[in-house]
Amino acid sequence: MHEGRRSPTRKPRILFIAEAATLAHVVRSVVLATTLDAGRYEVGFATARDFRAHAEAAGLAVRELYSIGTRAYLDAVSAGRPVYPYATLERYVEDDLRVIAEFEPDLIVGDFRLSLAVSARLAKTPYLAISNAYWSPLADAPYEAPVHAATRMFGPRIVGTAFDALRPLIIAQHAWPMRRLRRRHGMPSLGLDLRAVFTEGDTTLFADVPAMVPTAAAASAARYRYIGPVVWSPPAPLPEGLDGEDGRPLVYVSLGSSGDPAALGLVVDAVVACGARAVVAAPSGWTHRHGDAVVARSVLPGSELAARAKVVVCNGGSPGSHQALEQGTPVLGIPANLDQLLNMRYLVRSGAGLSVRADELSPASLQASLRRLLSEPAFGDRARAVQREFAHYPARELFPAVVDTMLGPASGART
Repeated sequence: MHEGRRSPTRKPRILFIAEAATLAHVVRSVVLATTLDAGRYEVGFATARDFRAHAEAAGLAVRELYSIGTRAYLDAVSAGRPVYPYATLERYVEDDLRVIAEFEPDLIVGDFRLSLAVSARLAKTPYLAISNAYWSPLADAPYEAPVHAATRMFGPRIVGTAFDALRPLIIAQHAWPMRRLRRRHGMPSLGLDLRAVFTEGDTTLFADVPAMVPTAAAASAARYRYIGPVVWSPPAPLPEGLDGEDGRPLVYVSLGSSGDPAALGLVVDAVVACGARAVVAAPSGWTHRHGDAVVARSVLPGSELAARAKVVVCNGGSPGSHQALEQGTPVLGIPANLDQLLNMRYLVRSGAGLSVRADELSPASLQASLRRLLSEPAFGDRARAVQREFAHYPARELFPAVVDTMLGPASGART
């Protein structure tokens, strides 16, 4: 542990730093922060202005720090550009250090704040990283070409062949800024493996279960821990009129903050065409032509709806799919970026859902997948099997135990 900061007369301080690239990283940190006993710990929370209200609503004191924001993040991902160039990472480090100096934490918990691989070490403070197991260098996760203008024009199979051939160069381009940053600050390279960049920490926690996303045994595996899915659901009332039995199965549609808004209409049309009723998380002002077959709200209690639904349609990312599987409900994922594609690769392998890439979306592909999920019992059986695996990894109990370990006498920062 860093020297000279912690006083025996005060509670240990834990600082959560959540990157505001998408809402998911912020609310995952909010959930974990609220598992800690306020009588034992002093908890601080830092994120950008975009999502600070979610942390404040949970009773957390928030410090603002710089982030590129969701729009810039999604634009870079869509274009295939490095999301965090060197200059951005340097600015992140500067702002991280400002917040760290203000709060003087004994432990830092970061969610997708990649700069903490440098700033936490410069501050000589132990760093606990939150990630997903499919990003681990120890996971057997085959990359596939993410959705891009080229895949929409030429198709993912043709572009995928070129992507496979150029993948080492493409991945290196995204990992290079971190290599330069660590060299600038006198730290050893993480290599040009994006997985190492995404999962760097003194200890890294995977918000997954090993039965669904396994990782290989290795000497380095000791610093990785599975804590199970960290599921968040907005505090919102259920829409009225969902309790009536009219014979139509319920499908919950939520494409999330990183989903393709253009896909929403196609998805809802397909749900109705399959004889189901849709409850849709949609932007304010979104309209449809399906009468009482569709209920749309800007904020919905996702976990409650996932429990009632026969199928959940999401963007393929872990937040939406984990919300469904925690309730034992099969998933139709519509992935576009690499994170979503990796998550859906494992979910489909588990048998608990199906995937339709965003660049292969059509009425026919959506209806074919929805009809299977609505009619074949095996998907529900597998989703409930995954639900049982989730129950063995209660994140709200496992996370505080990890914090206790990190703050013990043997803890220390790794460089």
